[in-house]
Amino acid sequence: MKHPLLIAAALAVATPALALDGAKLFQEKTCWSCHGKDAKKTLTPTYPKLAGQNAAYAEAQMKDIKSGARNNGQTAAMKGVMGLVNDEEMKAIAVYLSTLK
Repeated sequence: MKHPLLIAAALAVATPALALDGAKLFQEKTCWSCHGKDAKKTLTPTYPKLAGQNAAYAEAQMKDIKSGARNNGQTAAMKGVMGLVNDEEMKAIAVYLSTLK
């Protein structure tokens, strides 16, 4: 018979992205400082509004900026911030942004 705590621990390890809070990460990783607390009212008109963005697209953009594959426009400002975010956190933030209207 498997111990319930071992099963719970295994599930927690197997699904770390589901445990992450994208809204909290958006605040903690300082995304809001340029993209706005609601992801709609940006610091400058040239920064993108992220509310409602497709999750897969947003995640791909974050990964490309972090890796240097995307290196144009305002990516220099994002590059430093992306060093603070791992892949699971990017996914959680992207999913959160996709839920905003």
